[in-house]
Amino acid sequence: MSAVLKFPTQPAVLNLVRAKESAAQIHASAGLFFPVECRPLTELTGLPDRDLQAIVRKDTNTVLAVHGQRYTLIKNADVYDRVDSAIRGSEALDTSGMHIVDSVAYEGGRSIRSYIFPEHKISIGRGRRDVTNLRLNVINSYDGSTNLRINMGGYRLVCANGMVVGDDVSNYVARHTSGFQVDEVKTRVAASVDNFMRMGEQWRRWSKELCTDDKAIALIKAFSRGSAAMNTRLFDIWLAESGTLGKTMWAFFNTLTYWSTHAAIKSASQPNAPAIVLEREARVSRFLGHPLFKAAA
Repeated sequence: MSAVLKFPTQPAVLNLVRAKESAAQIHASAGLFFPVECRPLTELTGLPDRDLQAIVRKDTNTVLAVHGQRYTLIKNADVYDRVDSAIRGSEALDTSGMHIVDSVAYEGGRSIRSYIFPEHKISIGRGRRDVTNLRLNVINSYDGSTNLRINMGGYRLVCANGMVVGDDVSNYVARHTSGFQVDEVKTRVAASVDNFMRMGEQWRRWSKELCTDDKAIALIKAFSRGSAAMNTRLFDIWLAESGTLGKTMWAFFNTLTYWSTHAAIKSASQPNAPAIVLEREARVSRFLGHPLFKAAA
């Protein structure tokens, strides 16, 4: 056996590219479009493998995952080119000034592209200076950690928080065994604008809904799930957010989103920081459906 199997250890790649760039320019600068292929696992190991196939990153000879024969490889170039075309061709979206943040984790096992739309925004509070832009995340994985996903949220300018929404709002999931439908993507992209604005109305209601320290403590305890360190960290964030935004549910919501975006990540996990932030955001999103939070909000 001549191939040397390698597993993900390298730092994540983070790039910011402007919407005005051509597709070729985006491909050249982003780091999402590395070569990848499916190969029979037995070809790499020389051992019987029950027809398993390895997903190999060709430029680094890294085995990103091992899958069964039903797995269909959907390459990043195909995913992001088609989604990008659907976004740019959407009549519902104003892409003026749109910018794109690309990142990978686990040496390319998971890829994330975030679209941020300055022309779609929600303003909250006095003077309406607290602005959140529409954000669409497109997540594709080769390592089996997730299906192709497109989810809607926001990007709060004042603190660069990723603003999450509930699990059932404008989220699109496609299995790698069946591929994905461009028409369905277009439909979900169009719906995301209306859903984002409706979410904004909820955020405005939260900005007027009282949240006492006692209520915040109870919510933090439920979210922390027994972690004393997280409990202390979140209460410190709450004091800072409520000091700026007032003791409201909007301030508490921003406590959670600040944590998901900005809480420290261990140095050993830094290469996978983009994926860790997404996992934190998913945890916040699930908590919005927690009975205690729903009763408080």
